[in-house]
Amino acid sequence: MTYRVSVQSKSELISSRAIMNMLATGNTMTIAIKHGNYRQTSGITDSYFISKDQKVYLKFNGVDTLYYLDYNSDTTAVTQVSRSDEKINIAGAECRLLTVKLGSITRKYYYAPAIYMNPDYDKNNTIGRYDVFSKETSSLYLGFEEENKSYSLSENCIRLQQTAVDDSVFALPDLPRRKFSAEELVVQPEFTRSGGWEKYAGANLDGKVAAKYLKVPKGEEMVSQQVIVMFMVNENGKVVSAEVINKKDVHPKLAEEALRVVNESPLWKPATFFGGKITWWVKAPITFEVTK
Repeated sequence: MTYRVSVQSKSELISSRAIMNMLATGNTMTIAIKHGNYRQTSGITDSYFISKDQKVYLKFNGVDTLYYLDYNSDTTAVTQVSRSDEKINIAGAECRLLTVKLGSITRKYYYAPAIYMNPDYDKNNTIGRYDVFSKETSSLYLGFEEENKSYSLSENCIRLQQTAVDDSVFALPDLPRRKFSAEELVVQPEFTRSGGWEKYAGANLDGKVAAKYLKVPKGEEMVSQQVIVMFMVNENGKVVSAEVINKKDVHPKLAEEALRVVNESPLWKPATFFGGKITWWVKAPITFEVTK
């Protein structure tokens, strides 16, 4: 099966290309299927879904490690499952629509009832909650659409061929194996100004704000509050979507000042995922102190 893949960002501050880099996908994807095993090739990633192991193995180009995820690793709650009478022809097959909602994420699967897949193969495969799709359809999807707050993703089958598939297609690379962690593989954003982030923040905070809203307790020499700001650095190095995550613990005026400093930050060196620039989260503490 060959799919055309499309990603559309919903933010002017984050490009569609950056999201594709983050998803480690390209414009096309191929999938080979046999006896409940899948091999999916897309962009810089080969994914091996091996039924007997109850795992998906991930091989990234240029990385000499085989990462894996257990089939039961995704605990995302399913909030709604619905069907539609809508029919659409994809790759020469008549497809029907199944919609699965996972909180704020909506996934639409266009599947062909005439193409049977034993649901027992994927009954424990919770990754992306594929177990729900498999149970509800006993089929394969030829079209897929995902909508979430950040982007929309579509996969549309443009070629479907039923033919002999050799078992060697699913042979795993002979590499060291390690549990997958995105944080481990992402090269984090870097604040490159001399002295680093703490020096920048300290030099740009308005000291009068702390003096006005923090009072040194009687008998003490100093008082402090630490504001924790979470923000994204987009692929151009710009700070976006900053928010204070410990609002209840700090004075609102200190939170406001911390956000000002973060939003006025110079450009960062953006994060990368296998060489491609991506948008990535940063958590930065900003400390306010007052001494007698």
